[in-house]
Amino acid sequence: MAQVDPERLPPPNKGEGDSDKLLQDTYREITDNFNRVTRRTSTARIERYIDAVSTQAESLDPYAKKCIDACKPCIVLAIKGLMFLVPFYKSVYSFLLVIYLRLPKNIAKMVLGAILCFFGGKYVVTIAAIEAFRTMGWQRAYADLMVCYEQGKLVASASAKDDKVDADGDGVADVDDITAAEFAQRKITLAMTTIKEPQKLQTAVGSLWAAYLAVLATLRMEFARTTALALAMVEMVEVPITKAIAPALVGALGSELKHWAKTIIHTTLAVFAIIFAWILQKIISAFYTGLRGGRMFSQGLVDLLNEKGLMEKIPFIKKPFDPDDSVIDDLVGYVIAAAGFTYQVVNWFTVPFFIEIFLYPLDILELFLMWQVSTGATPSGPV
Repeated sequence: MAQVDPERLPPPNKGEGDSDKLLQDTYREITDNFNRVTRRTSTARIERYIDAVSTQAESLDPYAKKCIDACKPCIVLAIKGLMFLVPFYKSVYSFLLVIYLRLPKNIAKMVLGAILCFFGGKYVVTIAAIEAFRTMGWQRAYADLMVCYEQGKLVASASAKDDKVDADGDGVADVDDITAAEFAQRKITLAMTTIKEPQKLQTAVGSLWAAYLAVLATLRMEFARTTALALAMVEMVEVPITKAIAPALVGALGSELKHWAKTIIHTTLAVFAIIFAWILQKIISAFYTGLRGGRMFSQGLVDLLNEKGLMEKIPFIKKPFDPDDSVIDDLVGYVIAAAGFTYQVVNWFTVPFFIEIFLYPLDILELFLMWQVSTGATPSGPV
């Protein structure tokens, strides 16, 4: 689309009052629309990036390109979903963080204790991973994460500006006028040019990856009994179950696929055994998180009441009140812990929907970590 010079268009006749302002605004909007750079739709731009990745992958493995092209509709749908969900959850968590930071210390402690007491059993691996990160140097990991985040913001900002460039003046963005290979090369060059301290970024990524592997190793040691229990159950029941259902399964699969029967039985048993073992682990963890969360809640409550001078007014409390000599916080903690543990088991580790909707990212993280711990798969990372 050719650029339009507003000076060559006939100016609007001068009017009076609101009609004159409306005419001027309309005239300006028309000229702006003529001069706007045309961009592809969001779906087309996502497909453009996927094509660029596919082109680069082809140089490594021709089958990778075929796989990416075949999965393109699913990838596009997933990316569009993330484009909506990521800003939403970022805003929600930022808002909750602001509220948490503004809460008095004791009230914040009570809130965290209640959440841990009533919902902690569902996120047993995530909580263990967070504790492992804290013990292994959370400050260093956070600093490295911020380095990656800031560099990513710079690249994203530069890419957004590059998407609007129309050097040839034809009204179409330059990135939409080039092939997928040229597009990939352009964006890679832009990212490398934008990042001014590649060594710092490399160190941060390497440190984060090392921390992740260390946490994963810690989780595997911590939940080794869960995995061992699942494998032991499979070993105990696999032979009799195979003898019982293998003939029927071989008949259903046919002569060409009968060699898959044993593998299918073993895999199915392993999946169910792992699920059962993790249910037992969640029950154990629900008891632990109930005790810990109840303790946090009771300590925050007693400290809050003591600050307000209300503990002195309770008849059976020894005066002057000394929290170190009193068992009231322990008694309250055990009552809250019992309520939290009972709630988790009775509701089978479910969270109310109005809370669950804000915890979906934690659900995904929990499933991913459970898979990593249970399968023993160690992903390859940066060298």
